[in-house]
Parts: sequence; structure tokens; C-alpha cells
Amino acid sequence: MRSALRHLWTRHRPALVGLIVALAVVAFFVARFVAFSVHWADPDHRRQPPAAWMTPRYISLAWDIPPEEVMRALGVSDRHDRRPTLGEIARRRGVPEEVVLDEVRALIDAQGPE
Repeated sequence: MRSALRHLWTRHRPALVGLIVALAVVAFFVARFVAFSVHWADPDHRRQPPAAWMTPRYISLAWDIPPEEVMRALGVSDRHDRRPTLGEIARRRGVPEEVVLDEVRALIDAQGPE
């Protein structure tokens, strides 16, 4: 095994480095996929009542509502530099957080039971 690695290192260094980088990238995305899957498979992360710290995307994932519907209901454009929380959306609109939370609750209620 050592001689094979030594041979690859001495004669095919760019290919070996490329392989190592590619494997590292694949490992990163596999780990990210597993973490995401484990997180959303946990029932504690599904159907949580809306809170000011949540983002529209979190609401979308937790309640199985298309992201476009959540964004439209909150009056948020699809283009932002980052993901605003419901509290930040309320501050930008100049309304109390409870108003935005009520809008999200109404959207969730309108979806009905699954």
C-alpha cells in the first residue's frame, strides 16, 4: 500500500491531490446531508409553534408549506442578502413581532391538517 501511494505521489501528484480534494468535498456534502436529514427527522423540529427567531425557510420546512407562500404571506421579496428572522421582518415593516407571528399562524391554519 505504501509503495502504491509513494508511486502515485511521485508520478501523479496533481491527480492524487485532485482526488483528495474531491473526496474532501464529497465528505463535506455527505456530512451536511446527514446532519440535515437527522435534524428534520426529529419530531421535535417539526410543527413547532412560530417564534420570532425562526426564518421563513424554517417555517416552510417545519410546516411543509412552499417557501414562496411563506414569503408572499409575510410580504418579503425573494431577494435578500441573508435570511431574515420573523423578528427582523417585523422590525423592517415597523410592526410588533406578534403581528408577523399572527400572519404565520394564519398561514399555517389555512394549510389545514395533513
